[in-house]
Amino acid sequence: MNRCLILLPVFVLVFSQARPAPIRPSHSDTLDPSCRQKAEQLLDEVLGFMEKNYYRRDEVAWTSLAARAKEQLRAAGSCDDAYSSVSWCLKQLNEPHSFIMAPEKAARYAGGDMPQPGLADLSDVVGEIKGEWLEDSIAYLTIPWISTTDSLICERIADSLQSVIARLDSRNISHWIIDLRGNSGGNCWPMLAGIGPLLGDGVYGYFVGSGEKIPIAYYNGSAFQGRHIRCQVSDSHGYRTRSTRKSIVVLTGHRTVSAGEIVALAFKGRQETCLIGQPTAGLTTANATYSLSDRSMLVLTVCQEADRTGRICEGSIQPDQLVSAGTVSDDPARTAALAWLQTK
Repeated sequence: MNRCLILLPVFVLVFSQARPAPIRPSHSDTLDPSCRQKAEQLLDEVLGFMEKNYYRRDEVAWTSLAARAKEQLRAAGSCDDAYSSVSWCLKQLNEPHSFIMAPEKAARYAGGDMPQPGLADLSDVVGEIKGEWLEDSIAYLTIPWISTTDSLICERIADSLQSVIARLDSRNISHWIIDLRGNSGGNCWPMLAGIGPLLGDGVYGYFVGSGEKIPIAYYNGSAFQGRHIRCQVSDSHGYRTRSTRKSIVVLTGHRTVSAGEIVALAFKGRQETCLIGQPTAGLTTANATYSLSDRSMLVLTVCQEADRTGRICEGSIQPDQLVSAGTVSDDPARTAALAWLQTK
């Protein structure tokens, strides 16, 4: 399975990069041939996907890397170390955005064994969506992290975001604050489909790699990767705001990561838009997922990201106004956002 998705940044904030359950032998003999064979098979699978798809693959001496990884696995004397060997390979590549996901978490991310409740019952796969009016004329909206690719749940999340936007827009709002400071990443497509009414139809950015530049876009309620719809709202056309001219502030910080950075990048360069806060985490590359034989999942960086002008983003997204992080009771970025919007 190969899906080009923007995933959680090493799952630090949601999954804490939990190590997959190890491949264990049936007894204490860690040199069991069957167990060792499975461990080496898993390592071979991962190295095969990496050599074919890793975005900096031409810079890697794969034969040497594979030999060293297998030597490390054999020297470890334990079948538990297949996953450690994969992590070791990624460390050798100085690759912070790729990792291996445990089988149970991989199944959950892909939608396996997931109920279909309301969003209130999905707190383990989606962050809080919060919308309110500030000073009666400014709308404030948080965009949540999303750790699932289940299509029905993603549609519900996108619907919920557009529903909140529509509720806020009932006052004919033309000034918006989009808060991404708690967005630790996940699946970017419901986020993009959900905020489409604020960005409007068009291309927001690009995935760049292997000589290709694939547009990231929104049209009529659907988020697109190239020609492919990745998420869409249940309304066939999506919500459209009353005001065609909107002044928007996007709040960013160090906890704006990966998919959250894709959303920030979508606003970068838009007219009447200002990014305020702290630089983002710097995981501005895109990942694809690969299912492995033990039902774990390799999450592998396969391309870079570019803004709407085609300029590749290297590392953190820098805000237009750098403002200190502040505290719960003192929020300088939000204060600066209000001040900027009041001039528009």
